[in-house]
Amino acid sequence: MTTTKWILVAGFVVGGLVLGNLAARLMTKVLSAPHRPEPIRDAAAPLSSLVFSGFLIAGLMTALGIMQPSALEEMPRDLVKFIPRVLTAAIIVIGANVITSFVQAGLKPMMGRSSASVQRQVNVGVKAFIVGLALVLASTQIGIDTTVVNLALAALFFGIAASFTLLVGMGGQSVAREVAAGRAVRRLIAEGDQIVLGTITGTVVALRPTAVEILTGDGQHTLVPSSQFVGQPLTVNR
Repeated sequence: MTTTKWILVAGFVVGGLVLGNLAARLMTKVLSAPHRPEPIRDAAAPLSSLVFSGFLIAGLMTALGIMQPSALEEMPRDLVKFIPRVLTAAIIVIGANVITSFVQAGLKPMMGRSSASVQRQVNVGVKAFIVGLALVLASTQIGIDTTVVNLALAALFFGIAASFTLLVGMGGQSVAREVAAGRAVRRLIAEGDQIVLGTITGTVVALRPTAVEILTGDGQHTLVPSSQFVGQPLTVNR
């Protein structure tokens, strides 16, 4: 090839990168506007990546057409075939965000008694799982080999499942221990009793399944795990 062709090839490749970057930023700004629905805002980053990839691929295909003129004749047909794949990938990503919103809304009543941090972690985990799976499917639609990604996701999900099982097992043992101790504590104290437990002095306000709520002298409500009542000196004044 001549020097002019090499310059054109480099220009189209760099142009694809620059235009793709600008278009991706513009799409992120448009889709992330506050008035947009939440699923659309969540899909801004993945869709911007798809737009960037589209411009880059267009630049690379044009450069290929310059290097190999016979490939330039087939480029319009290739683009026509590629556009439906991009649209399908975009629909998959948007649909995944919509499904995530419904799943999170369905889990909210079930986690009503959980702490805010636990609810946030569960929502993030659910969103990462659904959107991650959607991104793999979207990548497959546009022709990206996802074998390595599939293996990495499988290992990641296996690790998350194993960690979750371990945490649930350990947490279940801890809760069972507190519940058993709570049954023994109910035989010793009742609501309204004045107690002295170690450095804690106050009035029993309520007996929870796993803890005892105590109102201390300074007006603070303290939750004391039931297991702390076992093995420590306890003074009860009714």
